[in-house]
Amino acid sequence: MGALVASPRRPFTATIEALGAPVRARMEDVSWHGGDPRCPRWDDLAYVRLAHVSFDGDVREGELVVARRIAARTVALFRRLYELGVPIRSMQLVDAFAASDERSMSADNSSAFNFRTIAGTELLSQHALGLAIDINPVENPWRRPDRIVPAEGIAYVDRRDVRPGMFVRPGPVVATFDELGWEWGGDWRHAFDDHHVVWSRPT
Repeated sequence: MGALVASPRRPFTATIEALGAPVRARMEDVSWHGGDPRCPRWDDLAYVRLAHVSFDGDVREGELVVARRIAARTVALFRRLYELGVPIRSMQLVDAFAASDERSMSADNSSAFNFRTIAGTELLSQHALGLAIDINPVENPWRRPDRIVPAEGIAYVDRRDVRPGMFVRPGPVVATFDELGWEWGGDWRHAFDDHHVVWSRPT
């Protein structure tokens, strides 16, 4: 099965909602910073709950916050990953890790919105706009010859040894990214960001 596990027998489920008071309370001054005029307004974001396959083949429910304009496209992507049998380790808001990208990645957590800059720069990340999603960062680490992030991903540096949850080209997961219009960070050349997908097309 390579990167996949058995396809689930239960139907895929997902909901898209506005960010209600309980979600806002979790995010305020953690992943969301309303004092910065560059930060998306609450109404520009959507709260998505969706089914995903776990590494033991069970079905669990995860949560993401994304830009409202790509919420339906996010559901379409995860529907396809679910139907393929792509396992996902964890899917919690990054606020569960105090908005620490490093802690979230080390926990193999898949997440999306986080109002932050690109590491080592003053430039806003696409995560800050709710347009990027990180999926299985341990199985798909950010890679350069001199550095692996997260460090827990070192066991997955050999991309020829394809195991559940890994994304490689050619492969069914990356083919799905291509088909549905998502840019995959594994195609980048300054560093391979195998867990990162971003929506960069007009909507």
